[in-house]
Amino acid sequence: MKSFIRLTDYTKSELLKIFQIADTIEKYNGFMQGKTIVMFFPASSIRTRVSFEKGVYLLGGQTILFDPATLDKKKISGMYADISKTGLMLL
Repeated sequence: MKSFIRLTDYTKSELLKIFQIADTIEKYNGFMQGKTIVMFFPASSIRTRVSFEKGVYLLGGQTILFDPATLDKKKISGMYADISKTGLMLL
């Protein structure tokens, strides 16, 4: 997959294809209705986090944000077990 950094990196036909895909996004309305996504983002990734939250919201879902430090826990029982069970139930 090519990163979208500069408009000039794409040909006219590639740009038209991108817009055609964007025009069909409405067919996914409600795609995530009743679903919850658990996310782990560092504080430095605020734009990425907000983009993901907005995308999930627009598709009808909701998000739960956990502190990434939660993943650094060495203790396997307790928090990890709760997160994995919750993640499985929510997704």
